[in-house]
Amino acid sequence: MKTKRWTAYLQLLGFPDGLPFVLFCSLLGSLVSDSPPFLSIALSLAANLAVFCFAQIYKHICNAPGDTFSPSAFDPNPISQGTVSLHSARIGLYLVLILSLISAFMLSRMNIVLVSSAIVLTLALFNPNIRLSDRPMLGFTQRHFLYSAIFFLGSVFANPARTNLVEVLFPLLFMISFYLLYRVEEIRADNSQQQTITFWRIMFATAILVFGLVTFFLLRPLPFWEIGLWVFLVAIQLTVKHSFQPDPAPNQPLHLLKIFEVSGVVSFLIYLISVFFNTY
Repeated sequence: MKTKRWTAYLQLLGFPDGLPFVLFCSLLGSLVSDSPPFLSIALSLAANLAVFCFAQIYKHICNAPGDTFSPSAFDPNPISQGTVSLHSARIGLYLVLILSLISAFMLSRMNIVLVSSAIVLTLALFNPNIRLSDRPMLGFTQRHFLYSAIFFLGSVFANPARTNLVEVLFPLLFMISFYLLYRVEEIRADNSQQQTITFWRIMFATAILVFGLVTFFLLRPLPFWEIGLWVFLVAIQLTVKHSFQPDPAPNQPLHLLKIFEVSGVVSFLIYLISVFFNTY
């Protein structure tokens, strides 16, 4: 019973599926900055995680009446399922809101603006009177391109010694394109009859390739061994997945994007750990 309750609370917060999303955006933002202090990395990550949890809880609260009659297989709602009470969800909502604001106040004024923007975005997406998330490209399960930009910039501005605009712009465009492509694949998985999906898939995939090459091979926020490690981890995950499931999955592109994201998170963490030991 306790295990089911903990699982329900994790679903309410959007974990564990949403954790790689927050880490990928936050760590990439920290890596493009010039040697940010580890305290700043920790605070920006705490603020981003709190904002993500705020968005997830608010989404589940607003969607609970509809999810009671038409539950989503991809995004289960523990409130409509009855495993988490509405009262508990509201308490959690206020707690993560306070945590996000405290973390932002400890960083910079720009971080306060970004956290406030994320709160306004959440209200615009899910408030019953506005409901922008009903539009296909603005839908939000565990990943959203606008939140990815906020998390990325939050980690960039957490560093007192910031980089110039070009060094921030191309990684930002790479990441936004990546999560736009992710959203297109989610739409395609839900409705394969969409006629314009192929065009957007090609456009966003091309943008990822171009901005990724500029980011990682011209601007070089990471050494080449780190990029090699990223590719190596992707290959390992694909090999393991193929050995257990030789037939292609119906949502294979989504699985590939998740593998790419998780491998990036692991390689970023390894690089930060190596920097930490070299520093101290």
